[in-house]
Amino acid sequence: MTTRSLVRDLLLGAFFLVAACAGKAVHEPPQQAQLTRAISPPRRLEAPDYLPGSARTLLKGLMASHARNMGDLMSAIMVLDYPRISADADAVASDTSLARPLTHDASELNSLLPEDFFRQQDNLRARARGLADAAARQSPYGVADAYGRLSESCVRCHYVYRAGSR
Repeated sequence: MTTRSLVRDLLLGAFFLVAACAGKAVHEPPQQAQLTRAISPPRRLEAPDYLPGSARTLLKGLMASHARNMGDLMSAIMVLDYPRISADADAVASDTSLARPLTHDASELNSLLPEDFFRQQDNLRARARGLADAAARQSPYGVADAYGRLSESCVRCHYVYRAGSR
């Protein structure tokens, strides 16, 4: 190897080394944006504009109760406390709910919600009863599956309820 080719190889190697280091700063992980999104609190959606204040207040109270019940359920499920799981699931199933509108009179608050909201509410109750049954059987996999279905019901209902705001 000649001196000239050695110098050329050293210069090329130095160039590639510098180019490889010219990326992101060493102190910043490459997934910084994803990490920031993952640990940031979720963006809260406002209630749809088509609901009057009285309906929003009513739904806010119902959702706060559901949130407490779901939190209690999660705590009981994590330690497989079957009597608590059963009681908390029964609380979800028997929690206050909105009745389907009797008429489609504009003065009836419930008439402002889509029919699928009420179907999802019925589904929530049925899945909560399924969770209580799994807890009564003391089936850890049954409880996990039933809780997953119950949570799915919550997400679907939120999707229906918030559809008017999209």
